[in-house]
Order: sequence, then structure tokens, then C-alpha cells
Amino acid sequence: MSNIAIAGLQLEAINGNNADSMEMEIDAVVKRFPWVEMVVLAELNAYGTDPRNAQPMPGPFEERFSEVARRNDVWLIPGSILEQDGVTFFNTTPVINPDGEVVARYRKQFPWRPYENGVESGSEFVVFDVPDVGRFGISICYDMWFPETIRTMAWMGAEVILHPSLTSTIDREVEIAMIKSHAAINQLYFFDVNVAGPLGVGQSCIAGPGGEVIYQAEKCREIIPLKLDLNYLRDVRENGWQNLGQPLKSFRDSKVKFPPYSEGYDSAALRGLGELRLPGRRNVR
Repeated sequence: MSNIAIAGLQLEAINGNNADSMEMEIDAVVKRFPWVEMVVLAELNAYGTDPRNAQPMPGPFEERFSEVARRNDVWLIPGSILEQDGVTFFNTTPVINPDGEVVARYRKQFPWRPYENGVESGSEFVVFDVPDVGRFGISICYDMWFPETIRTMAWMGAEVILHPSLTSTIDREVEIAMIKSHAAINQLYFFDVNVAGPLGVGQSCIAGPGGEVIYQAEKCREIIPLKLDLNYLRDVRENGWQNLGQPLKSFRDSKVKFPPYSEGYDSAALRGLGELRLPGRRNVR
């Protein structure tokens, strides 16, 4: 078996406690679509962006949704929450298997600064294997604006990127273009789930290994059950999409040394951009 049925839950949410509605929606989607094997929800879907709702991990959030995964016999990526680790906060997504075990945790590497203040950056890439299916990677929202994050997980063998997101801004069309581009450049499935209103703008997008859009949601609540074929993906990686480009092989075989990494990110051009700060208002009268 090299396919998997994944349901993306683009749920309506407020900037507060949405955990009860999340649990009901997960139960309902498995009851309605009993063939679903994995359920993915959006970034900060459970409790929103208020650090007063942060929890330790392990903690009550993981315990609750571990039971939900076990009860429904599904892999569960219940979005992310603000994790409190001592005096430090992270934006963290757990991966829960059908036995209710937390098999991985991913801390967002690129908080949306300068807006997402007070949230520290994670430093570890996370991939995990679903037996008899394939390898999955976790990315959160703004991470995908940094192509190195997705490329690294492809290099680690990821065939599907699961991408909880919380976007409420006017650049959503740009993000959809990125989703398609990441899928094509890295020859993988990119499974993005955004929050619906009023907290987010929806428009979740799932793209295939040729950059093709498998499904794009509207802005309101949507339940998105899809079956992904990893044999098709492996054919694309071996022979190219429609027997065209084979970028992962070319990347593997390249002898190019990329200066931004070998020289430690230092760049006179980038230093000249100034500090990372919140844009201010001009005094226009």
C-alpha cells in the first residue's frame, strides 16, 4: 500500500478556545468518511494567538487529542498551539499516531516576525514515517517563505509536506503560488490547511508533485478528504512530471556550493536592509 486518505479540516475559529469544536469535527469527519486515515488541522486552531492560552507539551492539549486520535484510529496532526517551555514560547505541532502516541513535535522555525513577537524559533526539522505508506514532513505557515526548509525535508526523504497555516492577510494568493512551486520544485505533495473566518481567510490548498492543484478551498468552513497516491509521486521523482524535469536528481548530482550557506549567511547587500522591525506610520497630512 502506497496511498493514504487525508482529511484537511478548514474550520471556522475565533481567537480563543476552539478545542471543543475541533474535537467534534474530527469525530464527525471519521464517521462520515470512515476510510480517512489521517486528519490535519490548521495552525493555532485550538486556542488562537494569545500566549495566555499556552501549554506545556506534553500537557492537556496533547492528552485530549491523543485520546481523539486513539478513539478514531487515525493519524492526527491537530494543528499547532503556543507551547510554554519554562519562560520560553514556541509555536508547536504534535504528530499523534492511531494508538494515541505523540511520535514527533515540530517547533515553527520562522515565527512571523516582526509581528509574531515573543515566540522563539525552533531548530529541528521533523519527518516521520507512516508504515507501508511513506515519509511525511511538518512545516508551519511562514516557514514556507524560506525554501530551504522544504528542500531540507525533501533531502531527508519527505514525500508529503503537512502544512498547518494561519493566514488572515492579503498575501494569500502569493502563498498559494508558493505551495504549487514547492510541490513542483521538490516533487512532493504539499498539503496546506488554513483557518477559516473569522480568524483566517481559508483557501487551503493541496498541490501535487508536478505543481498541479489537487484542490483549493474557498474562504469558509470546508472538509477536504483526499486520497494521495505515493506511487504516482515516486514515478514523478524517477521520470519527471509528464516525463519532463527531474530536479531532485539534478540537485543531488550538482557540485555547486551555495555561498549564502558556506559563508554563514553574511551578505553586505542584506546587511544594508537594516534591522527587522515593525513598519511605522508616516506623518502624512
